Amino acid sequence: MTEQSWRPLFRTPMSTVTKVLRSPAFLHARERAAATIENPTALRALADEVERLEHSDAPLSAVADRVLATVRLLRATADRLEGAGAPSERGQVGAGSLARERLLVAGLHYLVTPDDLVPDFRPGGYVDDVLLLSWVFGAAVSELEPYLDDSAAGS
Repeated sequence: MTEQSWRPLFRTPMSTVTKVLRSPAFLHARERAAATIENPTALRALADEVERLEHSDAPLSAVADRVLATVRLLRATADRLEGAGAPSERGQVGAGSLARERLLVAGLHYLVTPDDLVPDFRPGGYVDDVLLLSWVFGAAVSELEPYLDDSAAGS
């Protein structure tokens, strides 16, 4: 067998997650997240906007617990920022954790943007949002864990 014979004869298409991550809507969401992450008022406004969404129906119901945990994290971050004063006084939040929090904020910005890769008003419009959020929640699992509601699992 030659070295070339084992290679596939077709190109692997770009993964769907990569398409969403490279979409103009997510790039814009990342820019908005950078401005939002240090602003308690903007964090609370985003949390309020996410809470107004109907996320008890499919496909958003698949990630509803993580979305609500992220909303709790946003509110806690806003409280911490107000208590700390200057953004440089954020305290115990490390650079890696801050980057993952910013990623969570970008994911929520993407969720509330109706005209993203698959516009939300179309049938199946939230599929891209759920795909992106699932990836983001996996990347930021350690930041979300303290905000997950374990009481719902025990009932």
